[in-house]
Amino acid sequence: MTPETAELITSLGSVHRAVPTVVRELATGTMPPERQRQFAGLLAELADVVAAHAGEPAASETPMALADRLALSGRQLMAVGARLRAGTMSRDRLQEVSGWLAALGDVVGLYAEQLPASPVTPKQVNQPEPPPDAPPEA
Repeated sequence: MTPETAELITSLGSVHRAVPTVVRELATGTMPPERQRQFAGLLAELADVVAAHAGEPAASETPMALADRLALSGRQLMAVGARLRAGTMSRDRLQEVSGWLAALGDVVGLYAEQLPASPVTPKQVNQPEPPPDAPPEA
């Protein structure tokens, strides 16, 4: 068994042991918000370990589209937020998140430079849609 698989099994076991208590306390309304945040952090950590265990996509797989990459990054940021609230985010992990956010920012910047200039002017962007029953503008 690899160390990564052992870590995954340990993380799964932690969640497995916590679930009955979480279910009982949520059902009875006795689980305080802080414990809910701690459990969310545990789930976020498990998600990180599962994703790491799955590894990077194989070279033969289709590269991820930018929109999908941004959606995935958003979900990862939500997990980071939960771990920060729960107090389960390590300094090293936060530094890692900082690095991938910087890399994602670079990719988005490069992508934006490749897009044609927007035909929409700032004035058009700030204009609210007229109500359906409004008379046409002259």
